[in-house]
Amino acid sequence: MDLGSNTFHLLSADVRNGVIYPLVDAKVAVRIGEGAFADGAISRSAFDRGIDAIEELLAPLGGTKPLTVATGVFREAANAGEFLDEVRRRFDLEVRIISWQEEAELTYRAVCAEALDPDARIAAFDLGGGSLECIIGQHGRVELAQSFPLGALRLARQLEGADMVGRVEQIVTLHAGAMLEQIRAREPEAVVFTSGTARTLLRIARAIGCSEPVVGCLSTSMFVTLALRMATMSPCEAASAGVPASRCDTIGAGAAVFAAIVQRLRVPFVHITQGALREGLALHATERYDLARRASARQRSTADTSAT
Repeated sequence: MDLGSNTFHLLSADVRNGVIYPLVDAKVAVRIGEGAFADGAISRSAFDRGIDAIEELLAPLGGTKPLTVATGVFREAANAGEFLDEVRRRFDLEVRIISWQEEAELTYRAVCAEALDPDARIAAFDLGGGSLECIIGQHGRVELAQSFPLGALRLARQLEGADMVGRVEQIVTLHAGAMLEQIRAREPEAVVFTSGTARTLLRIARAIGCSEPVVGCLSTSMFVTLALRMATMSPCEAASAGVPASRCDTIGAGAAVFAAIVQRLRVPFVHITQGALREGLALHATERYDLARRASARQRSTADTSAT
């Protein structure tokens, strides 16, 4: 289970040979970071929404305790510990706040598992509610990664009423411009966006009849077009265009971040992937289990040989 600034996700899966077969894949839009990025603390209403969301996500598991991590706002909010203490008390569930570096590593692992050529040099961008992780690596290993306070929820609140596309481009350049230039200089063979915002934009492009030459991809020009359209839409208009209610007021900021990235990278198109942090966690946990099982089998074999 992944507790993010905008959404809480639960994945229960069967993992075989590095392939994830989802059994339960659920999410609840919590927006626990709403207000926290400005005030420094999770509000009481967001606190309660978070507890209710965890109760809802745990219900199908029948008492099984998932491996659970927290990201984004939990690394910043002064009362994050209070929230996690309540989760422990209510659900007997331990939650670990992971660093942005670990979040980037796990996300990149999931992206590479989904890639047609996991050994290629791949640049990945994970846009959450509070932050943007920029990653590039090769052969499934991260070479360079950095996190920036450029999440869609954070920027939407910060820039409410402003020229969204223009202001976001300036802010992305200010914070992440040097990193984007480093990524471009490494000449990635594929550029990947993974986030609910990216997948929403892909659905919108299809809904408005904009076909792309590569399935599951969006061109740079399409990102710019969508950013301009989303920035001027009211929440009602965004909902009519197919944007989920939980993203109607943040989709403009998210689209503008992606448009700024692709323009800086000067790439023709970007892949949109499904895999993200929770899939990376599933792969990592399975590998650790397999290693422990093999180590146990070797110990038993050694013990049997010694006894003989």
